[in-house]
Amino acid sequence: MAYWLWFLFFPLALMAGTNDGSILLMNDSSFILTASVQAADGTFLGQFSVQPGEQINFTTDLNPTKYVHPGSPSVSLTPYTVIWQCGSEGYYSLCTGVSPGALCKANDCPGSHFCSPKPKQDKQTPASTIKKVK
Repeated sequence: MAYWLWFLFFPLALMAGTNDGSILLMNDSSFILTASVQAADGTFLGQFSVQPGEQINFTTDLNPTKYVHPGSPSVSLTPYTVIWQCGSEGYYSLCTGVSPGALCKANDCPGSHFCSPKPKQDKQTPASTIKKVK
């Protein structure tokens, strides 16, 4: 009786693959951060702006983007690398070795854990020099 179950489910097991993966990205800082996800081979998989306290579920089918560079393999590989970037300039933290199904928090990764404020823009002179008269 167990043999017919094995023959029934074995073809289904062959079709089921591990060609997708997801990670939960959580911004546990007080800054607006951009999370960039890369595959183990350096392939760019996605980029997201994450508000403070927000969580984003990143899911991929492990197929790389259309960006082509010499020597790139045809399939992305895990583990992922998550780069947390500041909105102004610089990096907040960098997570390497993030497995599928993992929770990746910005403060759990090594890095500066600080974002410098955006530089103030100089006020430009007006386009017209005509003065208003009251």
